[in-house]
Formats: sequence, structure tokens, C-alpha cells
Amino acid sequence: MHRTVDTLVPLLLAASSICAADPSLEHSTVIRTQFTTAIQGQEPVDNLTELNIGTTERIYCFTELANLTGQVVTHSWEYRGEVVSEERFHVDGAHSRVWSSRLLTPDRPGSWTVVIMSAAGKVLAERTLDYNFEEPVF
Repeated sequence: MHRTVDTLVPLLLAASSICAADPSLEHSTVIRTQFTTAIQGQEPVDNLTELNIGTTERIYCFTELANLTGQVVTHSWEYRGEVVSEERFHVDGAHSRVWSSRLLTPDRPGSWTVVIMSAAGKVLAERTLDYNFEEPVF
């Protein structure tokens, strides 16, 4: 038992110092984030993890946030490890929904990632969408 306490105390102290570094994010939450083909009534219409080239071109990244009032959150769209675009949102409520979109074109197949970050650069969440050529059916 004594050995367990000796192990847990340093871990708890380290965790509390991480939260203390940015107390405004201590209780922040990304409730959900997903790719979708459209937003209706501030809600995504579907949940995509992959998409075949030619089926849809405009893709949205929807994010539902809690406890980030007054903060700035960024959607950073990345392709092959490079940032292609960023969209910043000023969060104006305790429970907010934000989304950004990107026009995907056949000359950029593969994995697209959206990283959701705080203004200080802390990664709050990320999602990846595979945008691939449709395999022929024989």
C-alpha cells in the first residue's frame, strides 16, 4: 500500500500542475466532433469517417464545446501533415457549436485531419477523414 501511495502522489502533483498551467481550460470539453456532408439546425446530418472521391466535395467539421466561454478555438485542416487552412471561432456560450468546411478535390486524395485547438495551441480533439478513390466493383 505504501508503495502505491508513493507512486500516485507524484502523478497527482504532475497532473495538477498541468491543469494549473492553463486554468481556463481545466474543465473545458469537446463533447463531440465529426465530419458531415451538411449542417441543418446547428446539427450535423451524418457522421463520416471516409468518403469516396466523387460522392461529395464540400465537407464540414462540426464541433460541440462546453465550458469554453470567452475562449478562441481553431479548426486546423491538415493534409499530409501540412496545414491547409485554419478557421478561428470566438466561443460565446457555455455550450456552443461551431463548424468549418473545406472543398475536397480529386487531386488531393488521402487522409484529411482537423485539429481542434485552444488559442494557446493545446489540442482539444482531432478527427481524420479518409478521402479515397472508389474501388471498382466487378
